[in-house]
Amino acid sequence: MARLPTVSASRSSLSDRRNTLRGPVQTKARLTVLDGLAAGSTHDILTRDMSLAGIAFLLRENLAVGQQCRLDFDTGPTRQAQVEVIRSRPISNGRYEVAVQFRKQI
Repeated sequence: MARLPTVSASRSSLSDRRNTLRGPVQTKARLTVLDGLAAGSTHDILTRDMSLAGIAFLLRENLAVGQQCRLDFDTGPTRQAQVEVIRSRPISNGRYEVAVQFRKQI
């Protein structure tokens, strides 16, 4: 089984609600939406930060919380993970900050 990119991180504040440490990691990946209205659409992304539990990135499309997606990482041999959208919020310039949680490595 291929391993996902690694991350070293530090907790940003005591009020951080995350259960795992996160840190800035920029890696390219392709996001494929598996269900909902945008099922089958693909998006090339650049991750913003990563933890053992999930990844955050910017996207021009709004995804619904609970949507299932697949991430294909550009880090050598095929490295894929099934993920679930846990946050999608608008930020500037018509973009959304999307956070996904790993569900299983495929």
